[in-house]
Formats: sequence, C-alpha cells, structure tokens
Amino acid sequence: MADKKAPPSKCWPNDPDALDGFTELFLPSETYLKAYWDCDILDDDKNKLDKIIESNEAFQVRFRVELKGRLWKCICGHWCFDVCFTAIGDGPDFNLSDRVPQAVKDQLYLCDWKGCDNTCIDITVTVPAGTIPAECCGTLYEVGAKFELRCCGDCKCDRDSDKRGHLAVAGFEPEGQYMFV
Repeated sequence: MADKKAPPSKCWPNDPDALDGFTELFLPSETYLKAYWDCDILDDDKNKLDKIIESNEAFQVRFRVELKGRLWKCICGHWCFDVCFTAIGDGPDFNLSDRVPQAVKDQLYLCDWKGCDNTCIDITVTVPAGTIPAECCGTLYEVGAKFELRCCGDCKCDRDSDKRGHLAVAGFEPEGQYMFV
C-alpha cells in the first residue's frame, strides 16, 4: 500500500503528483548493512600487553573492516585509514600519514574498492623506525585510529581539496596510551 505521507520529492520538486503513489522501502541496517572495524598496533615484543615501543624499531599498524549484509556488495568507494598521536606532556601531535614515507602513506588508502569483490578489508602497514618522535625519558601519546569511506571523488586528495567526494561512512577507535622511548 502506498504511503500517503511521503516527504517532498528531491528528484521531482515541481511535480505535485510525484510521490502520491510511492511506497517507502524499509532497509533495516541490522539486516542489510553491518560493519565491524578494528585497529591494532603490533610490536614485536613477546608481551602483547606491553604498550611501550622503542622508537628506533619498526612496528606495524593493522586495520581491519568486516562488512556484513547484502547491500555492501553493491557499494564502492575509497577507504582511508590513519592513526592520530596526541602527546601527553612534551612532544608533537600528528597523524601517522603526515610522518611516514609516501610508499607507506599510499598503503593507508584503499582506492576503487568494490564490495562485490571483497567485504573483508585487512591492511597492515609497517611504520619505519624513527617515525614516531621520542623525547628524552620517552614520550607518552594518546593514540586513536580513524577511517573513512568516500565515493564520487578522488581517492588521494589534499585536505583542502573539494574533490574528496561524498562521505559515506566514518569512524574511529581509541587505542589508548602508548609510550615511545
């Protein structure tokens, strides 16, 4: 049965008859669009709970996204991942993408992703030794990971660019405090 209380049409704003017979399609997100996301900072220490990383050693950051539901198969776009570091005490604040070499920065993007090809995203980047600054007696950082899925624009663009495209999905995850020595 047609919904007589349909909102005004954005597609046919000047047609008073445009939405008199349309029926709203209910697409419950819990059935058709579920997403799970995780980021981990991986150090080669045997103690996985250790959050002290030597700045003169490389470490890895792993981003994972698991997409469930049949609508993801019909979605495409550009994924962007990053990690933010905020110094507690002395030290600089920065995004990982601003500190790593271009070859590593390029790995933080998943351009031209198509859900019909893959709904499991697993990106692991190796952060070169010396990337994260450590002051004398170490630097403590509050760390958080973030991601975006955008469509209809450039994959890799400047922050001030108007070519970033439409934001479809965004999120973040606090990683907690890490000390770099």
